[in-house]
Amino acid sequence: MSETTSAPYQRRQAIGLFVGLALFLLLLLLPTPTGMDVKAWRMTAATVLIGTWWITEAVHPTITALVPLALFPFLRILTPQEVSAAYGDHVIFLFMGGFLIALAMEKWNLHTRVALQILSRVGSSPQTVSLGMMATTAIISMWVSNTATTMIMLPIVVAIISHAESQGYDTKKGFGTALMLMIAYGASIGGVGTPVGTPPNVIFIGAFAKLFPAAPTITFSQWMLFGVPTVVVLLLLTWAYLAFVMFPFPATGWQTDRHFLQQRLRDLGPMSTQEKKVLAVSTTTALLWIFREDLPLGSITVPGWMHLLPAPIHIQDSTVAMMMALLLFFIPADRKAGTFLLDWETAERLPWGVLILLGGGLALAAGVEKSGLASWLGSQLSLLGALSPLAGIFLVTLITAWVTEFASNTATITLMLPVLAATAKAMNIDPLLLMVPATFAASVCNFMLPSATGPNAIVFATGHVTIPQMVKAGIGLDLIGAVVLALLVYFLGLPVFGISLNGLPAWAH
Repeated sequence: MSETTSAPYQRRQAIGLFVGLALFLLLLLLPTPTGMDVKAWRMTAATVLIGTWWITEAVHPTITALVPLALFPFLRILTPQEVSAAYGDHVIFLFMGGFLIALAMEKWNLHTRVALQILSRVGSSPQTVSLGMMATTAIISMWVSNTATTMIMLPIVVAIISHAESQGYDTKKGFGTALMLMIAYGASIGGVGTPVGTPPNVIFIGAFAKLFPAAPTITFSQWMLFGVPTVVVLLLLTWAYLAFVMFPFPATGWQTDRHFLQQRLRDLGPMSTQEKKVLAVSTTTALLWIFREDLPLGSITVPGWMHLLPAPIHIQDSTVAMMMALLLFFIPADRKAGTFLLDWETAERLPWGVLILLGGGLALAAGVEKSGLASWLGSQLSLLGALSPLAGIFLVTLITAWVTEFASNTATITLMLPVLAATAKAMNIDPLLLMVPATFAASVCNFMLPSATGPNAIVFATGHVTIPQMVKAGIGLDLIGAVVLALLVYFLGLPVFGISLNGLPAWAH
């Protein structure tokens, strides 16, 4: 960070630190509102403190995520055992396993080969190349974090732009800007395709299980049945909007890039034994996730492999993730050299801060629920019951989209999920009707600002995209995304997630 930008950033940090603490102490000193339990009021003060520090980045988000461990026992919101259990929740290990597999792919450069294989087959026009780049980014982002995916794709994008310019194609007439935005937006959109694609997905699964322990488990395949079509629809609409409405670029003067990509692929050489082994492990992991539970396909149901095990054994997606990740430490990469597909030196690069952040979000959700704050919020939001389900979905989606432009999507969804759960109870509707669209909107509807998400900041730093260009494109895409997500949840999400329109489900009482 340069000196010119660090000073305002530090001022914002100092202000956020002071404001958060001041609001926290002020709320504790004020009398408890009528009808609210003292414990719920203390939780309100803690939530304001944590939310302010997250939004203003007063301290590193990971440090803020550790606050519940120190604060909740003192405020008698949760016991030390209860609050620490959130940081060891099984969804944390689901994400950890996914990270370890991604690190193995990166170690042996498998991710670059997969990207180039797809891109070298997408056609020779700038429109098809841009669509192929965006689709490839989204596919990788289903399994790797959106920021890491953008970093993987960025050198390829820069190389394609440079090669096109060397062939006489003017990339400044929309192509360079559109392609950079497609990579950033494709990474954000692709993350919602699987439960492990982006932190808000994992936070939602963990928070939903804690808030509604009697509810049916949302399986990996169930998520993908909704997530993958959502990715496809949003990807095509975003690509068309950027390529033909916002930054239309000419097809004339384009020289085929397929040969360039194939040359890059040839430079990698044949697939190594290590790459083949990692590919086998990652493919097997995905299949085990998809077919763990029964998979309904119209009139046919594919039985889940978990039901073949003895009755007392219960397997979660996190069990599969850790089992397959651990295998990477035992499968030899080179027997003579005594190396393995994954070693601890590589594993140490795990984003431990993200895992702690997820734990802090789960602790916050548990505190909101057990303190009685969720129930009180639900009673105050009963006026929203006048809205139709579709109108409620759209409103939640739009609010989430705008909030995530100015705050971390992880922090936003962490704070919103318990409130939405309570709101759904007050409206006497299925909590999933509000929680699902908010979760998806937190990841895919942050198109306007470089600060909204990591991929936006990365492509902005290349110089191919200006803030006015990003804002201009993002306003329209936020609105399009909110409308499309609301419709997808209403018409596709209802049958996939078993969402009821006939009042509050039995498991939610």
